[in-house]
Amino acid sequence: MYRVVQLVATHPDSWEAAAAAAIDEATKTISDLRVAQVVELDTVVTDGVATSYRVRLKVSYRIDRRRRSLETGEVQTVQRYLVVANQTVGGPALTKAICSRLDAGPAEFHVLVPATLSRDYAAARRLATFSVDPTSGYTFGDLAALPESDAEGQRKAQERLDEQLWQLRAVGADPTGEVGEPEPVDAIAAVLERSSFDEILLSTLEPGISRWVKMDLPSRLERRFGLPITHLHEP
Repeated sequence: MYRVVQLVATHPDSWEAAAAAAIDEATKTISDLRVAQVVELDTVVTDGVATSYRVRLKVSYRIDRRRRSLETGEVQTVQRYLVVANQTVGGPALTKAICSRLDAGPAEFHVLVPATLSRDYAAARRLATFSVDPTSGYTFGDLAALPESDAEGQRKAQERLDEQLWQLRAVGADPTGEVGEPEPVDAIAAVLERSSFDEILLSTLEPGISRWVKMDLPSRLERRFGLPITHLHEP
């Protein structure tokens, strides 16, 4: 059984680049993408110059999760797991949980690393919050403007994602992954809008030092999404 969805992407260079961008985004959460069909092309023209190219694609992927073993011929159902971690990527508790699920049968893993704000960017955002009185508009001193993005936080999140994907491949998995927005609930919600999972593996630091534990993230995820949550602590 397959599902067909439509994707729309734009790119400033070409329709081919736009199609490639759409497929690249889709494969972050769709591990069994089979066919992508171009159904519409158009472009935006500004002052007589093409400024962006847009493509609409129909893509299909397998959703029944049933796979036939090449060794035994037995039909098995693939279990899908969403792994959520940041500072604890690659920790022993998380690795053990992943290996136990691989041993239990066919499994697919998608790794989400919320891009936790770096210390410098968080400080700059706090400073920007208090730089102007919201009532009078008075500016308190010559404060630096808030940077447009947290490049350092994104870089560290990508490094941790790459590390976790490498470890998963080393134990025999074929994972997908992505860097999400800083707020973990919103980052997880964005993933679950695009795909379905049987369980969330949430890896945090020990209670008492983990910000995610202090914000009661495990209980909040269970109440909001109704999925089994396995909370793993790492020292």
